[in-house]
Amino acid sequence: MIGRLLICLAVAGLVAVGIPATAQVELDRIVSRVAGRLITLSDIRQARTLRLVDETTSDEATQRALESRLLILHELSRGSAAPPPDREAVAARRAEWTASMGSDQAVPALLAQGGMSDGDLDAWFRDDVRIRAYLRRQFGRLDDAERTEAMREWLGRLRQRAELPQ
Repeated sequence: MIGRLLICLAVAGLVAVGIPATAQVELDRIVSRVAGRLITLSDIRQARTLRLVDETTSDEATQRALESRLLILHELSRGSAAPPPDREAVAARRAEWTASMGSDQAVPALLAQGGMSDGDLDAWFRDDVRIRAYLRRQFGRLDDAERTEAMREWLGRLRQRAELPQ
C-alpha cells in the first residue's frame, strides 16, 4: 500500500516537473485613476489606434493626454451645466477626425480594430466639442502664446490636485 502511494507520488512529481508552466499573458491593466475613473492599457491602445487624442507618439504621452481629458471633463461636471453640444458641431468634429484618418471607408475597420462602437465614437466627439467650448470660454480672450501657457499652467494645477505626475 505504501509502495503504491510512493510510486503514485513519484509519478505525479515527475509529471508536474515535466509540464512547463504556462506563461501568463497580460490582457489589460489599470494604468491610472483620474477623478474616480480608470484608464486601462486597452484605453491607451484604443486612443492610439483611433488617434483620439493629439499625443499618440507613445503610451506614456497618450496616457497623459487621456488623464488631462478626464480632468477637464471632471472640471466641466463641477461647473454650471452647459447646454449639450449641437449635432452640427459633433458632425463637424467627426468629419474632421474622419479626414485625418484618410477616408470614410477606413472608419468601420478602424473602429473594429480599436474596439469602439459608432455610438461610443459619437459620445467621444460630443465630449471633444464640450471641451473645446469650455476651453474657449476659459482662455479664448488670450492670444495664442498666452493661451498656451495659461492652459499648461491650469492643467498642471489640475494634475497636481489629482496627484498625477507633472
